[in-house]
This record gives sequence, structure tokens and C-alpha cells, in this order.
Amino acid sequence: MTNTFSKLAISALILFASACSTPTKENTADGNEAVDRRSAAINQIIPKGAALEILGEGYTWPEGPVWLDAQQALHFNDVPENKMYRWTAETGVQLFLTPSGGGSDEMAARMREPGANGIINWPTSENEILLADHGARGLSILNLQSFERDTIISSYDGKSLNSPNDMQMRSDGAVFFTDPPYGLKDLNASPDKELSFNGVYLYQDDEPLKLVIDDLSFPNGIGLSPDEATLYVAVSDPENPVIMAYETAADGSVSNGRVFFNAAPELKDGGGLPDGMDIAKNGTVFATGPNGVYVLSPDGEVLGVVSTGMPVSNCTLDDAEEYLYMTSSSVLARIPVSLD
Repeated sequence: MTNTFSKLAISALILFASACSTPTKENTADGNEAVDRRSAAINQIIPKGAALEILGEGYTWPEGPVWLDAQQALHFNDVPENKMYRWTAETGVQLFLTPSGGGSDEMAARMREPGANGIINWPTSENEILLADHGARGLSILNLQSFERDTIISSYDGKSLNSPNDMQMRSDGAVFFTDPPYGLKDLNASPDKELSFNGVYLYQDDEPLKLVIDDLSFPNGIGLSPDEATLYVAVSDPENPVIMAYETAADGSVSNGRVFFNAAPELKDGGGLPDGMDIAKNGTVFATGPNGVYVLSPDGEVLGVVSTGMPVSNCTLDDAEEYLYMTSSSVLARIPVSLD
């Protein structure tokens, strides 16, 4: 299949609004301890007494945080509101872009969530990011200065993708991404859903889009082990809330899928499901799940759980691995970590 490139001139709104307050909290929003320490090993990763900070609040469902080291800034999306925000230590949170999602106004009006979701760095320029773009129903490169948007892929086998959700880039520039139906009204029952499955794909420039996994009900967050030999995929299905792990080959194909983490015993009403994740350089897995971010050893042992007192959608580490940033229900939060 030939990749379709569509360059969209988009309108952008940059508001240098007053920074959100940044209170420091030893405890979570509901007054409980921020870290459930299930193994002594967690104390080496999140020191005792580490304070949870609320960096911004008042969002509908923030998602897709990414640390941009060259700018010392964090970007994230409020997906239902179709907005992108930017946080720095100097300015706090500022509205950066609206709409965050691409595509036509006609399609946006038919979607459940037309905003962009996941964000990752794009290696060709420090001023570009890659979006899992619900509105464009594809992957879009966004220039952070001109706000020009290039949708680099939006279909598979002649059919529109669902609503790409999260991405992980390999060292060679290839991008794994998940494609659940969360951006579509009525989800799997949407009349706009053209594919019969919710897939995991590998995108490579000038290569046909490769379908990697097609048998997961709701693939969501995605990550790679430091040696790129293991692909992790979160399944946001209340009937099967797991994180799967697969062996990966150079061509992107996967094999020997296994349950890396089963969140079913952790489920509580309103606490959330497996969603976004980030993998540290030492292989520690930070994965969102019921009631927080699960800190998992490379062999899947739960070392501890970081809680904000509300469901957490996604998380990311800064490049120096000094903080874990979390998008959680209506807030942006962080906690210091030590991953030497």
C-alpha cells in the first residue's frame, strides 16, 4: 500500500494564559499515601517521602504526555476537549493548540473524541512531534512552530484506520501504534468503523503498513523493552484487563504472546483499566492500571503503585529519568524517581 501524505494547514491558538498553581502534596487527592510500597525494591525507585505534585488541573481527560528535552517542556492532550497543553517549570501549564486533532470538521462532528491522543518525539527535528491523531484517523507529524500538520498514514488495506491511540518508536525510526475505536461514536458499533478488528501496526516510511496484532479486543498503551526485543501492549478491556508481552523480530512481527501483568485482581469501581505506559532505560515498566501507575520489574513483579487518588490515563519519564509525569482524570501530576 502506498503511504498517503496529506498536508493540512491548520489554525492554531496559542494562549499564554496564567500558569496553573503547582501545589506539592505528600498524599494523593483523596488523602491516602501516594505510593503503595509492595516490595522493598520500590524504595530504590521512588524514595520514601517523595512528594506527589499536582502541576495542573481542570481537564476532562488528559492523555499522551511526552517530554521534549530540547525545550525542557511536557506536552499533553485533553482528548475530549480537542486541546493540547504545554507545561514548563517556569510557566506552568499553558494552552498550546486547539484543535489538537486534524481531519475535516465534518468528520470531527461525527467523532466521539476528535482530539489528538498519544504524542512521541519525531527524530527529524526537535520542533516536530508525532501525534496519534483521532481527528485525522491516522498518524500526523506536527511542527510546533508553524503548526503545519502532515498526516503520514490513515488507512490499512484500503480502509480507514479506527482512531490511533498510542505509539512507540524503535531506534530505526519505525513506529508501533495501537488502533482501538475510542475516538469513534459507538466504538465498535460506529458506522464509520471500516475495519472489523482493533489492530496493532508497524509504520515504516516507504513501506506498506504492517498489521502486527489483530486479536486484542481494545489495544491501548504500547511500549518496548530497552533492547527492543519485547513489545508490551495494554488491553483496556474490563473483561480482560491485561498487559501483553510479545517477542519481536526485525520485520516487526511478533510471537510467543504472554500475559505480562493481569490487572483483574486489582480492579475496583471507577479505578481505571490498563492504559498508557513508559519503559525506563533499566527495563522498569511504569504502566497505568486500576487506581494508579503500577511500577513493574522487567519480569512483571508489582513493586508498587503510585496513586493520585483518581484514574490515571498515561505516564512518561523525562529524558534524565528524574520524574514520572502522569495524566490523571482531571490533573497533570508528577513524582520524583531514581532509576540509576
